[in-house]
Amino acid sequence: MKVIKKIDDLKIINENRPIALIPTMGNLHDGHISLVKQSKNLKLSSLVTIFINPLQFGPNEDFETYPKTISKDKENLVKENCDFLFLPEKKELLEGIKKLKAPLSNCLCGKNRPGHFDGVITIVNRFLELTKPEFCFFGQKDFQQQIIIKNHLKENNFSTKLIVGQTIRDKKGLALSSRNNYLSESEKNEASLIYKYLKEIAVQIKQIYSDNPYELSKKASIIRKEYKNKFEARGFKIDYLEIINAKNLKKIKNEETQFVIAVATHYKGVRLIDNLECDLSFS
Repeated sequence: MKVIKKIDDLKIINENRPIALIPTMGNLHDGHISLVKQSKNLKLSSLVTIFINPLQFGPNEDFETYPKTISKDKENLVKENCDFLFLPEKKELLEGIKKLKAPLSNCLCGKNRPGHFDGVITIVNRFLELTKPEFCFFGQKDFQQQIIIKNHLKENNFSTKLIVGQTIRDKKGLALSSRNNYLSESEKNEASLIYKYLKEIAVQIKQIYSDNPYELSKKASIIRKEYKNKFEARGFKIDYLEIINAKNLKKIKNEETQFVIAVATHYKGVRLIDNLECDLSFS
């Protein structure tokens, strides 16, 4: 694996195209590694970036304490035959950078973390311009993020193709996240309720659609409130719990068939997000 720290040195990747860009903030877990594996299965040259992006953190968030495990990250990437690791220097990467406004960022995580996705898309755009990858890989867990990136690629005429990797979970169903390291094992077990409740909501929504699709919007709202109360009764502080259109992120309407159940919650002081995408057309 070639480690690259200077922007000028990125030219080496041109000898190894097509490139799969996999942006991360480090502290890699099996979710990140699954994207590397997916890129290798597609016979692509994997380019992982590790950069803890200050632009996507708001006041009182965990930028200063975000886990840094670079040595372990390098070992794990070598094991997976990753081709390139880009470790940009903050000053060089941000010098002269134009801050962008993210589309579809006024809801869900964007509503509760103002400016977060502006910071995300600003840095992702920088990586896209520097590396001009044929593909970029992001995880399904960050649902709003991958929808925003998909729109950014389209609106700015990038030829890069977005590939979304499935959410990787632990044995109990908790979606893997770098922030899970803040939780004890017993707390992780309790946090697995998130996925359990998402699946229960999906079953109920499918039943409503089967019985009467014209009741979908009204009853989805009732279910959302019911499960918000369930979460809070178990010690979760809900940022949002929404049942929304999977393409435009708006609240689901009657007779719509593609939706996502999205949740963001604080548990034991740790912010956790998850989602479950469903297609009622196959019900």
